[in-house]
Amino acid sequence: MSEIKKIYILSGGTGGHVYPAKVMAEKFLSEGVEVIWIGTSRGPEKKIAENLKIKFIKIPLSGFRGKSFLSKFKALIAFFLTGIYFLIKIWPFKIFVKNEIPLLAFGGYVSLAAFFYFKGPVYLQEQNTIPGSVSRLLVSTKKVKKVFCGFKQTQKYFNKISNEEDKIILSGNPLNLNIYNLYEDSKKNFLKDNFFKVLVLGGSQGSRSLNSAMPKALSKIENLWIKHQCGRGNFEETQTIYKENLIQKNRVEIIEYLENIHEYYGWADIIICRSGALTVSEIACSGSLGIFIPLPWAVDNHQFFNAKSLKDVNAGFLVEETKNLEEDLILVLENIKKTEVTKLELMKENSYRSSLKHPEKIIYEEIKRT
Repeated sequence: MSEIKKIYILSGGTGGHVYPAKVMAEKFLSEGVEVIWIGTSRGPEKKIAENLKIKFIKIPLSGFRGKSFLSKFKALIAFFLTGIYFLIKIWPFKIFVKNEIPLLAFGGYVSLAAFFYFKGPVYLQEQNTIPGSVSRLLVSTKKVKKVFCGFKQTQKYFNKISNEEDKIILSGNPLNLNIYNLYEDSKKNFLKDNFFKVLVLGGSQGSRSLNSAMPKALSKIENLWIKHQCGRGNFEETQTIYKENLIQKNRVEIIEYLENIHEYYGWADIIICRSGALTVSEIACSGSLGIFIPLPWAVDNHQFFNAKSLKDVNAGFLVEETKNLEEDLILVLENIKKTEVTKLELMKENSYRSSLKHPEKIIYEEIKRT
C-alpha cells in the first residue's frame, strides 16, 4: 500500500483506548489522509471526532467481561446488531471501491467490530503489557495484518500466540506530542526546590482509595509540595481529608482535572498514580519518576504488569494496594528522600531510555508500507 487515502479508526469506551487513537487520527490527517472514526456514545470519542472535524460512525457495542448475566446477554445482542449496522453503514459502499481501505483498531470491546470488516486490512494497536481478550481473539483468528505493541512485554506475549513474528511490531503507545519535550527540563528542575514536589494523579473520575490514602500518608512526611488531582466532583471530600490530617508543614494544592498534564509531569519530582498503559508510557517518555499503585481489580491484572515493566529496569516504584497501603507509601517515600540524588537521576534516565519515541510515525509508516 504505497499511498493511504482513507482510513477507519476503530476505538471507544475509555481514554486508554481513545487517546492513542486520537494521536493517530491527527497523524493521518496531517498526512492528508481522510479519517473516519467508528466508536460508541459511551466514551469521549464522539466529541474528539467532532473537534477533529471528521466523520463519526456510532455502533451499539457494550462491554462483556466482568458484567452480570443480563448485561452479558445485552452485550451479545449489541454485538450482532453491530454486525448488521456495520454492513449497512460501510460494506455496500465498499463493493465499488478498488483500493482497500485500512482499519486501525485500538483494543477493548469496541474492537469486536473489526470482525465485521471484510473489505480492507485490519491493524491493531494494543496498549497494555497483557493484551485484552478482544485483542488476543483478533490475533488468534489471523484477522489482523499487523499488531503494534505498546511494550516489549506486549510483543513477547503476541509472539507466543502467533506464528508470524514479522507482523508483531514494537511501536510504543501514541502519546501527546508535548510529552517528548519534557525530559531535559525535568532533569534541570529535579529536586531544585526546598520542597520535595509530589504529584498525585487520581484519574479524571477520581480514585476514592487514592484520594483517601494520600493525605493520610503524606501527612507523615515533612517538606512536601503536593499537587493532588482528585477527579471531578471530589474536591471538597479530598480537601476535608487533607484538613483532618493537619498537613501544616507541607504545601497542598487540590485540582479536580488537569488540562495540560504534561506541564505537571515536568514540575514533579515524584508522581504517585495508577498504572494504566498510557500513564506508564507518559511517565517513561517524560523521564519522570513514578510510584505506581496498580488498580487491584483491573482485567488480567494488566496494571500490575504495566508498572512492573518500569520497576524491572530500575525506573520506578511499585506499591500494591493492600490494607497497609498508607504504611507502604510512607516507607517508600521516606526511602526516596534518603536516597542519593545521583541514584534517583539514574532512575529517571532509565525511565526515559526505556520509552519508545514517536510511535505515531512508526505506525503510520508501517501501514503505508504494507
